[in-house]
Amino acid sequence: MARAAGLRGATIARHLAAASAGPPARAASAPVSGESFIHKAEREGSVASLLGAFTSTDTRFDRLLKGLAVSRVDEERGEVECVMPVDEACTNAFGTLHGGMTATLVDVVGTLALLTRDSGRPGVSVEISTSYVAAVKEGDSVRCVGRVTKHGRRLGFTQVDIFRVSDGKLAASGRHTKAL
Repeated sequence: MARAAGLRGATIARHLAAASAGPPARAASAPVSGESFIHKAEREGSVASLLGAFTSTDTRFDRLLKGLAVSRVDEERGEVECVMPVDEACTNAFGTLHGGMTATLVDVVGTLALLTRDSGRPGVSVEISTSYVAAVKEGDSVRCVGRVTKHGRRLGFTQVDIFRVSDGKLAASGRHTKAL
């Protein structure tokens, strides 16, 4: 198991080296020697610098994710935990977290969880579903816990639970299937 984790870390490090050549305006900090891709996310606290050429240019919708901070990574369990403040740009007309933003969090956090299994294959979405349980008001934050439920050769499956930070209540839960 340790050998597999080491090989995965080396693969992630190669991917990180390629990804750090992203847009100059959003240059990523240099990787720590032997550091995995997903641990770089944890260290830097933002998804934005992880995606290299796919990094937001501040003109795409994913600019709303700039406040997303990776707070925990468990490669062995295939889990990632992130926290994000809910600011005005992420809200609907009622001043609560927009449903589309919630689905985006399921997509992104689920993908980060999949990257703990194979950093070179984030995949493309095949299916995504989100159940909305409770509103999250502007000014609060969300804690997103993503985990891989199955990782095969062609498909990856994730579960993402989104909690209000203010009281720990489940706000939404989603499942995401990706072709790898």
